[in-house]
Formats: sequence, C-alpha cells, structure tokens
Amino acid sequence: MKKHLILFGLSIFSVLTSSAQTKKVALTSFWVNKHINFRQLGGAAGLAASVASLSESPDFNLQPVLDSFYSVFMNDFSAQFPFELLDEEMVLNDEDYQNYQGKFNESDDKDRGVFLQRFLVPKTYKPLQESLFKTKKSNQMQMVNLFKDRADGVMFVSIGYEFIRPMPFTAGIRAYCRIKIWNKKGKRVVTVNEYAKSKRSIPIIAGIPVMKPEKLLPMCIDSSNELIEDLHRRMKKITRKAARKL
Repeated sequence: MKKHLILFGLSIFSVLTSSAQTKKVALTSFWVNKHINFRQLGGAAGLAASVASLSESPDFNLQPVLDSFYSVFMNDFSAQFPFELLDEEMVLNDEDYQNYQGKFNESDDKDRGVFLQRFLVPKTYKPLQESLFKTKKSNQMQMVNLFKDRADGVMFVSIGYEFIRPMPFTAGIRAYCRIKIWNKKGKRVVTVNEYAKSKRSIPIIAGIPVMKPEKLLPMCIDSSNELIEDLHRRMKKITRKAARKL
C-alpha cells in the first residue's frame, strides 16, 4: 500500500512539474504574400509591372492557400510543437497589438497603393516581417516586449513565392515557408526555411513569363500543397529542441 502511495505521489508530482514547465509562444504574424519574387529572372521594369498587375488581379486568388495553410497549421502542426501556442484571442484582442504598425508598412492599409496590398492574413493577424538587425524598434523585438509577460517567445509564419528557371526559356514557381521563433531575450531559437517546386512551368517570352492567372495560380497552389506535405513530415523534428531554448 505504501509503495502504491509513493508511486501515486511521484506520478502527481511529475504531472504538476510537467504542466508548470510548459512553455507558451505567441503567434503574432501569419500571412501569404501574393507578390511573386522575380529576382532569379532579372530586374526588368516590364517584369516588375507584370508581377504587380498579377498580384492586383482578382483572378489570382490565393485565399484558398491561406485558408488551407492556416487550418493545417493550427490543427495539425501546433500539436507537434514542444510548447503551447498562447490563446489566439489573447493575441488578436490585445489593444497594443491591434494598433501596432509594422516597420516596413506591412500592416498599414491607409493611403497605400494597390501594388503594396499584397499580404493575405487570417482573421486580424499582422503581416509582420523580420528586421535584419535586432533593435528595440524591430518588428520581432516589439512583439517580444509586447507579450513577454504572457509568453516565453513569439512566432512569425509566412508563405511566399518566387520564379525559378527549371530549363532555358521557361519559368517555374517555388513556394517557401518561413517560421521564426524568438525567446524573451530576442534571440532567434527556431528558423524554418522550407521550399517546394511546382511540377509545371510556363514559357518566358522576351524576358517575361506568361503572366496569366489561370496558368500561375495552379502552379502556386501545387507548390504550396507540396510545401505543406513536406512540413508535415519535418515539423516535429525541426521544433523539438525549441522548448529548451525558450
């Protein structure tokens, strides 16, 4: 009997200790970028204008990609993290978070041209970008300081696209995912850079890919699906050491 009581006591202590040590991370940025990076194809003005026109087109609708990725991330990926996500409503309903404007004007829609309105976000998340230099005014440090009393770190998540050259005179699409986590000290403790290519490609004519939404949208969707599948296989391994660094 005494032995059973000791084992029971140790079990309760283990549960309480584990619970007390559970880390929390605030997801403070989540977005999909409609603007396809064309660096690998050169910087021709005509190409820049074509990419801008594509991102403005209502037929180039990446909302289903955002919806699918957000659902998978919150329902599947988050369960693989060695920490908990801070309650979403606590983040999105925070007045200081609601009023925060990104340092690269990402989250300020007021008086912006259509070209710059390229970020799709779920609910009222901010499309914040990481600052290259860690200063007190950087997006990541502002978020760290905002939630440091409620979370052990903050997370930025995004999906973007870029043109690649699979063969001469053709262009493909590569989707990429960025997941970054910073601890309370502003030190980056997780960096995920995952890529996936589209199966199809389009011709390049006079230095510019065929910029038809009905051609490019399926390529973006295809590469996004491949990307999500890759992350499914790797997420737990990628983030398993994060809790020790928070």
